[in-house]
Amino acid sequence: MIPKNTKLLFLILFVAMFAGLTGCKVGPNYKRPVVKTDSLFRFASSGDTASMANIEWVKLFRDTVLQRLITTGLQNNYDIRIAFARIEQARASFKIERGKQWPQISATAQAAYQEPGSPGNTSYSAMAGISWEIDLWGKLRRSKEAARANLLGQIAYQQAVRISLIYNIVSSYFNLLEFDNELRIVQENIVIRQKSLELVRAKLIAGTASGLVVAQAEAELALAETEVPKLEMQVGQEENSLSTLLGEAPHSIPRGRPMLDQINMPGIKTPGIAPALIVRRPDIIQAEQTLVAANANIGVARAMMLPSLSISGNAGAIFNPTQFAYNALGNLIAPIFGGGQLRAGVKKAQGYKQEILYTYLQTINKSLKEVSNAILEVNKMKEIVASQQITVNAAQTAFDLSNQLYNAGYASYLDVIQAQALLFSSQVNLSQAQSNELTSVITLYTALGGGWK
Repeated sequence: MIPKNTKLLFLILFVAMFAGLTGCKVGPNYKRPVVKTDSLFRFASSGDTASMANIEWVKLFRDTVLQRLITTGLQNNYDIRIAFARIEQARASFKIERGKQWPQISATAQAAYQEPGSPGNTSYSAMAGISWEIDLWGKLRRSKEAARANLLGQIAYQQAVRISLIYNIVSSYFNLLEFDNELRIVQENIVIRQKSLELVRAKLIAGTASGLVVAQAEAELALAETEVPKLEMQVGQEENSLSTLLGEAPHSIPRGRPMLDQINMPGIKTPGIAPALIVRRPDIIQAEQTLVAANANIGVARAMMLPSLSISGNAGAIFNPTQFAYNALGNLIAPIFGGGQLRAGVKKAQGYKQEILYTYLQTINKSLKEVSNAILEVNKMKEIVASQQITVNAAQTAFDLSNQLYNAGYASYLDVIQAQALLFSSQVNLSQAQSNELTSVITLYTALGGGWK
């Protein structure tokens, strides 16, 4: 049977526990800052609330090879793994802060032995101890609030790493496809220049062309052939970079669909409205959670200036002789003078919150700029591709005519060389423009926070 005094001790602990869990919390409660943004992003043509960011990445890309690469990267990439490890650390820290709100209970057992012949020469004892800091002013609850915000911030960081990884894998894969296209264009031009060289050599033998023309044709062929190892080097380096993103050793990367058949273009919707960006982009979410934590730490600093109450107690049994023992102790500590350290701690916490507030607002403005730039880039790249296609068509016509006029004796071989060079450069520029157009869509998707699903 438990003595009445022990019951009283437990009652006191229960009342203290209730007070600690329901007491007041000093410090400001968090309120999301009012952020004024225009309804539409700059350069956006529609105010539709639907956003392309809501499209799952697996539905955005048609190429199954690219989908497999992204899946591999999300599983194996080391930045992703590091981000998950940080989440686990933050989760553990949150549990530590949450656990501080509750009593800490421990148990001890002891055996004592005296010289033989002494009465009751052996005794045993078992004691249970409890210690607890009463959270009168919400210091522990504010600490838990800050730890929870840090956990949510790390989850948002992991989402940001995920989005960035998807973008890097996709853009690297598009670079590979573009290099493949350039290599194909170069090889086609090499074939054309080989035929031109054979033609002028035949004319040299026939006496209708000079050695200068032959030398020019040989130089043009060698110039085109020089581009092959350059592009092969770029392909190899890009494959190595993409392999690293996948969390694998450098290796060759398979290819899937052609470059112009990569994205489900009908699935590309409007960018949506600007206010939605604040609750969707992971870097903004992370910045806000950092602000939440900074706000909570002001309460922690203020609580340090107030008295703190802790309770400790022990209860147990001593055998041989048998008896029940207990003790209870309460400590009330009130800061009186510390050279202004505690007050300075509050001001430091307030100053840090102000810094993080500006960082949060800066992150939003930066995000709005990135989305607006991406919208502009998508719109203008369409115009550039259309214009570049006209250039290629005109250059092809000029090259065909220059060959006909040269064979008919109405143009010099220099005219053929110039037309051929124009066609080659315009074809390469078109390939690069088409790749840039694709990348601009992915840039907009990423800037909007797409890829988080």
